[in-house]
Amino acid sequence: MVIKEHCGVVGVWSRDGEAPMIAYRALKLLQHRGQESAGISYLDGEIRTVKGMGLVEEAIDPALLGRSGLAIGHVRYSTTGMGTIDEAQPLSNGAISVAFNGTIPNYYMYGTKTDTEFILKVLSKSGDVRLGLKRLVELADGAYSIVILTTRGELIGFRDPRGFRPLVLGRVGSSYVIASEDSAIRQLGGNDIRDVRPGEVVYIDKYGNVESEVLAQPQGVTTCSFEYIYFARADSVIDGISVYRARVRLGEILAERHYVDADIVVPIPGSSIPIAIGYSRRSRTPLEFALTRTEMARRSFIMPTQEGREIVLVEKFGVVGEAVRGKRVVLIDDSIVRGNTMKHVIRLLRNSGAREIHVRVGSPMIRYPCYMGMDFPRSQELIAHNRTNREIAAEVGADSVEYLTVEEMIEAIGRRDLCHACFTGIYPLKYPQYSLRLGSMLRGWRV
Repeated sequence: MVIKEHCGVVGVWSRDGEAPMIAYRALKLLQHRGQESAGISYLDGEIRTVKGMGLVEEAIDPALLGRSGLAIGHVRYSTTGMGTIDEAQPLSNGAISVAFNGTIPNYYMYGTKTDTEFILKVLSKSGDVRLGLKRLVELADGAYSIVILTTRGELIGFRDPRGFRPLVLGRVGSSYVIASEDSAIRQLGGNDIRDVRPGEVVYIDKYGNVESEVLAQPQGVTTCSFEYIYFARADSVIDGISVYRARVRLGEILAERHYVDADIVVPIPGSSIPIAIGYSRRSRTPLEFALTRTEMARRSFIMPTQEGREIVLVEKFGVVGEAVRGKRVVLIDDSIVRGNTMKHVIRLLRNSGAREIHVRVGSPMIRYPCYMGMDFPRSQELIAHNRTNREIAAEVGADSVEYLTVEEMIEAIGRRDLCHACFTGIYPLKYPQYSLRLGSMLRGWRV
């Protein structure tokens, strides 16, 4: 099994027939959410789908996209199935096409190979998509933000009643866009209108009329805490909370409660940079960008094989030796999962002359698998499972390692209605036994 992150979805209504190209551009801006495959469905009398493996520019040839007023798109990593082109999204049955972000652990109870196929089956059997969504809420136990395209000329967005995954409605010029993150809409020159609320469905017809309704009352909102820690772009705002500000605050609390005397603060490039900024400001320790990152390096976190992850790690980072030589370093990361990246980075810093390396982590210890959209491995593959801080430090080669507590993370992000199952083992599912059964059934699968 492998660790990967969420998917990204987009849906577009356009008056001028540019929906497929807007979807294509939006998917490139959501590329961080999935690098395994990408696809776009659009309406041209019938539903046409273009999809492939790899990054958006590898998977989709824009020349193959026709003009249409309606389109949906998806960037994927696989949390269920085997990660093949047949399972790349969107999935279509001719009448409707579906793309979704999340995981539904109990899909296997209904005779389907993937949770996306399960969604398509439920929506199709109901005859009417609205009725199908109501039925989906009754059957599905998990996380699902969905965009749907129908041959009747409808674009539909739905966020599950617990609001695990983000979903936002916005405008780009005269076009409506539904997307996983508002940052993609704004970078396209548009504006977000609002977050889709947990349990809410948004309908846009072929004429551009928008209506919404709360299809299912929220069942105790549990938005994924990792959206704020790692997954979302720093310039996104989720449910009114700035991702960037949340990450800076994670770093500030790290400095307040897990301080270590050092010469410099060094972030592992990516989502940990704002955390390092917060730590540096609060601790008054100089910030050095001593790790450089290859511009086009893929996230090792979501590579489909161990060999692929190791190759990415070698290609991913370089070290500015003069910045760390002889220095006591506070190395900041947003999270540690297996520990592969951390071991590699610490080895690079040691080889470049760092005198001490103290790791500070902007999240709690990841000790449990996730069944709501992150493909964390079994507990035994998690470096923090049944290990102390001292043992983890020895494993990765650091002088010390400290993490935020769950309460400190909640304080930093600024909302209590978060899912923290991967830290605490408390799963916000109706039937947690589905998750346990799923883990045992799919051992050895790429799920």
